[in-house]
Amino acid sequence: MAKIKKIFNTLYEIISTTIITVGIILAIVYLCGIRLYHVKSGSMGELLPIGSVCFVSTYSKYENIKAGDVISFRVSDDMLVTHRAEKIMDNVIITKGDANNAEDPDPVTKENYIGKTVFAIPHIGRLFDSLHTFKGALLLGIIAILLIISGIFYKKNKE
Repeated sequence: MAKIKKIFNTLYEIISTTIITVGIILAIVYLCGIRLYHVKSGSMGELLPIGSVCFVSTYSKYENIKAGDVISFRVSDDMLVTHRAEKIMDNVIITKGDANNAEDPDPVTKENYIGKTVFAIPHIGRLFDSLHTFKGALLLGIIAILLIISGIFYKKNKE
């Protein structure tokens, strides 16, 4: 029984420390004006494959965007796009996905501009997608139950 308690205590410490650390990092990133966006299409090719997570700086000014920068912008209330700035002309930015043959039909304006992509992590968004499935929800539930049980063992072990 002592070995099981030790295993649960170790798991509890690792998982809770990881959750707290990730939470702190995300809070700092958010306070620094960085927003995370999940890539759901292959329009940016190898640079941002489907399932990537883009870190977009909302503090990057529209006026400072140059051709070649990867930017995020709204095309409708429920649709956001991350593409490369191809041309800067007359207060609009013409964009194009790296894997697309043609430029985007609507230019980006200051009003629908969100920010500049500062970096991306490929494929990590697939993890978030999997959490929206039954198996993912079940896995989260099991982890939550294990954390609670580990916390109980951890507390009893401390006493």
